[in-house]
Amino acid sequence: MPEAQIEVFVSPALESLAQACPYIDHVLVDTGDDKAIHAEFADRHYDAVLVSLSQFRIYKIIRHLNIPYMLAPKLNWYQYLYKYTADARYKTGEGCWRGGCMLVKHFLTHHDYTIPELPNLYWNMTAEREKWQNYYNRQDNERLIFVHPGTGGSSGSLSPADFTSLLIKVNELTQINCRFILTYGEDEEKLAQEIFDNLQTQSINVSMAKPLSSLADFAKSIVAADMFIAGSTGPLHIAGLHNIPTVGFYAGRRSAPQVRWQTLTQSHKRLAFTPPVGRKTGRKMSLIDFNTVAAEVSAFLNAHYIK
Repeated sequence: MPEAQIEVFVSPALESLAQACPYIDHVLVDTGDDKAIHAEFADRHYDAVLVSLSQFRIYKIIRHLNIPYMLAPKLNWYQYLYKYTADARYKTGEGCWRGGCMLVKHFLTHHDYTIPELPNLYWNMTAEREKWQNYYNRQDNERLIFVHPGTGGSSGSLSPADFTSLLIKVNELTQINCRFILTYGEDEEKLAQEIFDNLQTQSINVSMAKPLSSLADFAKSIVAADMFIAGSTGPLHIAGLHNIPTVGFYAGRRSAPQVRWQTLTQSHKRLAFTPPVGRKTGRKMSLIDFNTVAAEVSAFLNAHYIK
């Protein structure tokens, strides 16, 4: 639908990232003032609304707007208050992001649009890759391996000691010239600094990422990476948008979070590791076999980057 004006309603934390998205024409921010939000929506004169995150609050905001088509997922009792609903339950073996796609697919099908194939690269920033590699001071034939400590909350996180030992092993096993770039948020700098100090004592080529002024700039800068290693964090998933090879660490649960929360990197560029599945073991990331991880990561780097 190239003629469509696509607008999104997001939390304040996501405003700059939404502004950077090339598929979005206008961003509305959730201020928490439902009366003002209702008035702002009314002024936009929408032809359709797709409710990706279905909450009763959202229904109350939009219910009296003169919008011809409002679509919500079949998830809650208030789904029955909408005229149009869609099954957004993704299949076993699929990432949960498929649910949002299913909602859009239902909308397009209902309006007789052909469903396009999904691209391999969701956010094409390749034109800026050299610029951002210069920002991270890439030298000669170095490959930049981004490492992000901390967690998004849905999974466990590796300790600085485990990250350190893993990166030392990768550095020993790979045949490429690696430089590890430690990225971090405000509450993760201490973790990154500890990993940095540990690696420096072993004469590993490592740098702390230079801070950027906005989430959008950081998201763009990830295009510089040749691999991104992290727990189940937002930055790991942004790397997936750039189709950067990702190495993700997830809790060991029967619900298979390594599949549910998989990145959008192509499957052959995606590595995922968990501790043994179980109530007592699933969140103990130290139980991951890091020798196996280091061997697989190094083998991937050698196969992918040695010519």
